[in-house]
Amino acid sequence: MFHVHDPAFHEAIDATATLEKIAGDFGFTEGPIWHPDEDWLLFSDIANSRQYKWREDEPLQLFRAPSNQANGNAFDTEGRVISCEHASSQLVRHQHDGKLVNPIATHYHGFELNSPNDVVVDSKGRIWFTDPSFGRLRPDLGIIRDQELAWQGVFRLDPDGTLTLVAKDFQQPNGLCFSNDEQTLFVNDTHAATIRAFSVHEDGSLHGGEVWATVTGEGPGVADGMKTDLQNRIYCNGPGGVHLFASDGQHLGVIRTPEKSTNFCFGGPDRSMLFITASTSVYRIQTRTSGARMIPAS
Repeated sequence: MFHVHDPAFHEAIDATATLEKIAGDFGFTEGPIWHPDEDWLLFSDIANSRQYKWREDEPLQLFRAPSNQANGNAFDTEGRVISCEHASSQLVRHQHDGKLVNPIATHYHGFELNSPNDVVVDSKGRIWFTDPSFGRLRPDLGIIRDQELAWQGVFRLDPDGTLTLVAKDFQQPNGLCFSNDEQTLFVNDTHAATIRAFSVHEDGSLHGGEVWATVTGEGPGVADGMKTDLQNRIYCNGPGGVHLFASDGQHLGVIRTPEKSTNFCFGGPDRSMLFITASTSVYRIQTRTSGARMIPAS
């Protein structure tokens, strides 16, 4: 169940905690987010181009179909769902429970984005997302087609609609998350198996980008989804399951999953439950910590 490298792992995950499957029979699950006020989980099924809402003791609800093979999701400061679409190469905002979808980022300097992958929103309302090429390479993740941009980067979309490239020296950028004070942006690189740390300036520009940790081990999986708990520990999908790192980058251990894990989020009434998307299923496990609110205060 766990691969423990350091006893400090159990400060976050109790040794008796168990993994529970809460939903299954999907194509390729990704992008879970928890609504902290309405107590529901939203996640994507990329392969079947659908998004779902899950609430305890209620039937699974279809949120949007087709979803243009949406991957990562986030809430903006008004609680609207932001989604990364692989098939359309767009970042979109949902209105009225997914019934109205507006593109908010589609091109950079006249060239189509590659395939927006994962997304976070800071307390200033700025939207940050990674743009690897996965949605152009595999039919189960998007539509096979040529890439227009010459690189795979990280973008910041400001509230006034300005799209800025903030980093492009990645092989395939994927998961990203902020430290609790939003002074550091962590971005992982799937092909390099690394997590990099950038200092965030007041104007939204980034500095640094040194390798903060490596994401390696046994079992299926790659550096993918990433989150921070309230103690600034970093969680990152990787080989074998969800990897846990101390705030200084020390690798504490792995929550092992029965399927290749792709992403996760903190949820539940006190945000202490970890919801994990893993291939065809969604799982959850109780933690001894909590994550930050997924709808940032503006």
